[in-house]
Amino acid sequence: MDASGTDGWMRRRELLATLGSAGTVALAGCSSTSDADVGEASDREVPPPSVETGDRWELVTPDAEPRLLRTGSAGPVDYAAVGHVRRYEDARLRGRVAEATFGEIDRPFAVAFAARVDVFPSTLSAATGFLSDEIDAAVRENLADAMDEFGVRNVGEAGTRSVPDAPVEEVTVVRGEYPIPEVTVDGVEIPHSDAEQFTFGGGTLPIEGVAGRWKSDGSILAGGGVYPAENYVDGETVALSDAISMEVTVDLRLEPDRVESRVLEFVRGVSA
Repeated sequence: MDASGTDGWMRRRELLATLGSAGTVALAGCSSTSDADVGEASDREVPPPSVETGDRWELVTPDAEPRLLRTGSAGPVDYAAVGHVRRYEDARLRGRVAEATFGEIDRPFAVAFAARVDVFPSTLSAATGFLSDEIDAAVRENLADAMDEFGVRNVGEAGTRSVPDAPVEEVTVVRGEYPIPEVTVDGVEIPHSDAEQFTFGGGTLPIEGVAGRWKSDGSILAGGGVYPAENYVDGETVALSDAISMEVTVDLRLEPDRVESRVLEFVRGVSA
């Protein structure tokens, strides 16, 4: 993604020195002021955020560590913001699409994250207020970075959205486009035809990302995800004879509304 397309609201990588693997939509973490630089692993004990995942969301960052997010001063007191982030993938959606496309499309179509940031010393609760704007910027920056890593292009801000019955009143929304590569499926049997393969793909799939943060029992929590904004349908015309042809249709049945609902339900389930 070209960072110039998001000037004015996403100053990429200014706050965070590190970012996890593809789809890590989150805060990058934190450490103490004495033993680490921003972005490095921390010796502070910040537990990972908790989230109800069921059997759909698969943890893909089991070795995630707390990292140093930010250091600063509030009057005479020095503080450090330390964060822990976990990323998840909708494994059932990925598996279904892979099976339906004979293994030709095997990639994540929806990812989600949960993050927790604690400020030390813990008595300095005012620091969480000082950091609010910077935390919001970090969430937005990492959401854009994650969509970039996810393969999304032309990412741009799309305002905010309210989330009913969630700890965060609104989430930031960004949108972009994911290029769908052309795929050739070999070894298929098409009745009344000598054709043994068909090709589909090309074009783009609209992608949406959401992220938000809130305070809970002295910690800052964040959650969000990236998911398809539309279904993907394509097809190819196969000639059976000089007079007869048939359309082979590929419908990934991504069910964007249901996937979005699952991501928002994930956000509702994030806790300290």
